Amino acid sequence: MNNYSITRDKFLSRDEEKKLLKVCQKNETADIKANRSTWVTRYMLIHLALRSGLRVSEIAALKIGDLHFNGKDNYLIVQYGKGGRKRDVYLDKELVKHLQIYVDFKKNELNESVDNNAPLFSGRGGNHYTTTALEISFKKAIEKGGLPKRYSIHSSRHTYATMLLAKTKNIRFAQKQLGHASIAMTALYADVLPEMNQTLAEAILK
Repeated sequence: MNNYSITRDKFLSRDEEKKLLKVCQKNETADIKANRSTWVTRYMLIHLALRSGLRVSEIAALKIGDLHFNGKDNYLIVQYGKGGRKRDVYLDKELVKHLQIYVDFKKNELNESVDNNAPLFSGRGGNHYTTTALEISFKKAIEKGGLPKRYSIHSSRHTYATMLLAKTKNIRFAQKQLGHASIAMTALYADVLPEMNQTLAEAILK
């Protein structure tokens, strides 16, 4: 891990993140009008990946019963994270609202089960999507958005971690959210976002 570093090419900028979400939302709207569901699911996947920092294996394993929203504390439970560790991941209100809408869509439009044991993302036969299927879906969104092909779904985790630390300055919270066994791993993300560099340089004049 000593030689591992989080370089600029491993995470999306804020503008790239916004562009990707906008592309997903636009295509979701078109799919709904055409009675298709591909981009409805893809938009949910991208939004969740970017705003939760979950590993792709953790996203694939999510069940409806892992979502816990009561207005005050809104979080999901990762039952088996890296090393078999269980953790709670707290979510922002926009992501929570999107998840609630998506679950309703699964139930009312797709006629899919939303029982506690039902997968959040389900493929053929109602089974969990594979990590490969989620990776491919993410790549298609990247391509549609005209973003660099080097980005993978794991880039979303790097993006979330970098932005979370930049915004909160709370390394312990970031460690818990990401499920890092070592705070040293979380500290790798403790760098300023590239777009903040010039603003910080100008701060000396203020």
